[in-house]
Amino acid sequence: MRGKSIKLYIMGEEYKNLKTAELSNWTGKAYIGQRKHVQMLQNIEEVSSPGLYLLISEFEESYQKKIYIGEADEVNVRISEQFKKKDWWSDFVIFISKDANLTKSHVRYLERELYEIAIKNKTTIETINGNTPPGSKLPVSECDDMNDFNENIIFVLSNLGILDFTKTQITDENINNKRKQESDIFYLNVPGAKGEVTKEARLIIIEGTYRLLSDSYIRKDHVSSFSSHNYARLRRQLEEDGFFEASDSESYFKLCRDIDFKSPSAAAAIVRNSSMNGRKEWKLKSGISLDEYENRL
Repeated sequence: MRGKSIKLYIMGEEYKNLKTAELSNWTGKAYIGQRKHVQMLQNIEEVSSPGLYLLISEFEESYQKKIYIGEADEVNVRISEQFKKKDWWSDFVIFISKDANLTKSHVRYLERELYEIAIKNKTTIETINGNTPPGSKLPVSECDDMNDFNENIIFVLSNLGILDFTKTQITDENINNKRKQESDIFYLNVPGAKGEVTKEARLIIIEGTYRLLSDSYIRKDHVSSFSSHNYARLRRQLEEDGFFEASDSESYFKLCRDIDFKSPSAAAAIVRNSSMNGRKEWKLKSGISLDEYENRL
């Protein structure tokens, strides 16, 4: 397994100062800061070039982060404009090329690709772009280069704890093979109305991501205390976004399509509409809990 090194540079000795992040053998470079650093950016020539940027804010009482993805010819100027126009964001990340090799077409391509990945991460990210970025057409060779560049962007964002991406690069064939291995599927009982047969939800682990499988049953009723829980907002959002459909019972929804989570407790909370310890509650058919299973690996 190949690893990567992240070189992090702190500009000054103050707490939470402007930072840069680089990877070995990568022409890209990230600038990571807060609103208070926007003016400082105007004096850095390197960021007066084409680049991709993200505006980020943490939701109160939620595990999601709200983000806006954009691009600009002079990315430091655009960040300054966004400072004046939008007051909801607290942090930003800028990606530029150290060798000034990114063009307007490149950053528009990166913007669209990162947007497409972000909107698939409903459980950790809420993307608030008003419209889908148009992207750009590039030669195949340059598309490959930009896809590599984008993978490094995601690597930096994920491993520095800035954003959690749950989307995994797994082929359909691998997923189908994984599903066929019943011994690797975890189950969670989902109670319904009194006297009704208890239904089940199903979950698998794929490269550290907890995937709640389509056709899992989702409880409609909720525990009253759950309305103020961190996962309640996410549950409502998934319902509004059409992830649930009617089932053969008034007590349950069914999940329309697979959805990935960073936490098994989050998946359990969405299924049962109440707070619970997913590592204890998700179990194999043999009765082994997810917690026991992972401790054996």
